[in-house]
Amino acid sequence: MIESQVARRYATALFRTAKKVDQVNRILEDTKAIADLLRKDPNLKKFLEAPQILDQYKKELFTSAFEHLISEALFSFLILALEKHRIEYFLAMAEEYERLVKEDQGILQAHVITARALDRAFASRLKEELEKNTGKRIEMILVVEPEIIGGIIVILENKIIDKSIRHQLDELKEEMLALRVH
Repeated sequence: MIESQVARRYATALFRTAKKVDQVNRILEDTKAIADLLRKDPNLKKFLEAPQILDQYKKELFTSAFEHLISEALFSFLILALEKHRIEYFLAMAEEYERLVKEDQGILQAHVITARALDRAFASRLKEELEKNTGKRIEMILVVEPEIIGGIIVILENKIIDKSIRHQLDELKEEMLALRVH
């Protein structure tokens, strides 16, 4: 919970700054690159998150690694996140920043969960229908989860449309348990 709140607050501040300095896309690319680096190098992530390591050393690392490679606004943001001991939330901040950029561009992400991979024709029709219903461009993230047995789950913004067989079986079970037998 706190991670998403911190990520949202910091990403929003970064997004506003990026808009102000007209570097939204550059900062997006830079945040993706740094996030990829943190994912690929767990030791770097541990170093940055370690409370026993002085902030001075962490700042020196950021300065030598990033100061002239990323935008000045993002560099200042990273230093602030370090000083406020919020760097551990950077991956969530980067994801939230990307979501804000896409939202600003009129793009919504739809997580589509199915038991098996969707065929292209169905995925295309689903995307068109979602775009028609939302009035925005849709970027679909397709996920296969055999546990849902069949059907589909669509997560769009804060809405969940669950038409999976697993969900229908759970509802049927609840109905049957609620029945009174004489």
